[in-house]
Amino acid sequence: MSVPASPTAVPPLLPARPTSTQDVWTEELCRRLFVSFARADHHLKGEQYVRGLLTAPGRKSIRNIARTLDDSGAAQRLHHFICNAPWNWHAVREALAHYLVERARPRSWVVRPMLIPKSGTNSVGVHRRFVPATGQLVNGQLAYGLWYAGRSLDVPVDWRLHLPAPATDAHAPAAAPGDDGVADILELARRAATPVPEDIAPIIWDSQMHHAGDVVGALAPLGLPVMARMPGSLALHLVDRGGRPSRRGVLRAQRVLAAPERFGLPVHDVAPGVRAVLARVVPARAGDEGRELLLYAQRYEDPDAYAGGHGPGARADFWLTTPTGQTPADLHQLTRTAARVARDSVRTGGRTGLRDFEGRSYDGWHRHMTLASVAYAVRSLTALDAARPGRGPRLPLRSLPQSAPYPYAYDYGHAGPPLTLAG
Repeated sequence: MSVPASPTAVPPLLPARPTSTQDVWTEELCRRLFVSFARADHHLKGEQYVRGLLTAPGRKSIRNIARTLDDSGAAQRLHHFICNAPWNWHAVREALAHYLVERARPRSWVVRPMLIPKSGTNSVGVHRRFVPATGQLVNGQLAYGLWYAGRSLDVPVDWRLHLPAPATDAHAPAAAPGDDGVADILELARRAATPVPEDIAPIIWDSQMHHAGDVVGALAPLGLPVMARMPGSLALHLVDRGGRPSRRGVLRAQRVLAAPERFGLPVHDVAPGVRAVLARVVPARAGDEGRELLLYAQRYEDPDAYAGGHGPGARADFWLTTPTGQTPADLHQLTRTAARVARDSVRTGGRTGLRDFEGRSYDGWHRHMTLASVAYAVRSLTALDAARPGRGPRLPLRSLPQSAPYPYAYDYGHAGPPLTLAG
């Protein structure tokens, strides 16, 4: 007589054995990241969903994912698993961040917004929003993602969905008027500070905002190295050698970059076709006096060296950063990391369903985004292996003991904190 398996036991592998590097990575990540699931069938459905995100043609809707299983009842079961099943997406995201940090220390953490266009208004968080880059009003969801960024690998590890006031979904928590996620992200970044800030990977806030100075100023006192994108129109005061605001008055960042020699600033050739200026500044806003930051601005003399947008000023980047010992070339590399994440969030994100959830449920959106992030990691790790000819996956499959504890006992003070976003 067989003994029933414990409901908390790590379930066996799916019947099909790995036939490709992508299959190996899928099994590896699902077994490592789903250990918080209390039920074996949740593990099975989670792996089915991840595989469907990787293989379903077209839009990664629950219905299309279910079609990959050739099971008439799969759509209903997966819908319940995503929208109603009581599993904790926070635990899976923390496990993903831990897994990546364990493989390699991140070079930075990148926070960036993602606009998800929607044709209707029934999905959670949908509202009309002005997009400065295009000058248009767009109907859709606004999400903030936190990305692990390594030397050659970037993966989203957490998400925050902006909810207008009042909330558009009865099951979603209410949001304060004007809240765009900044307050929650900053609070969690504050809690991520450790006694050894010199070992923390930089935070790159890649969202062009007029309150970039607020972001940097809130994190700087904690010793968190941070770099925040800002518009070239942001008003600043240059700081003189004595540490006081210059008598030149208020200047726009784009004016400093246009004529650095007029202000006695050296120009740095940080990469072929890219020239940069680094200046000590304070934001020209009430209450910001004495908050000294660095303006890092770079202009792309070679159009081929720039992968940004279009329009006036599209070939220049403007950033505020905390005072650090990093050189202009170091700061340029951080902007390249942000550009890589932006590119991959469209390319790889489109292949793994980051913008494809069609339901109305707030919890469902978060669970879908969590599993889409796992699928994103699978695809990225598979591509990384493909770039190393003749070598298989970097980490072999390892079975966890059935009584394995929740695997987050890790000293993040020496590898950079896996920051989390509220939502």
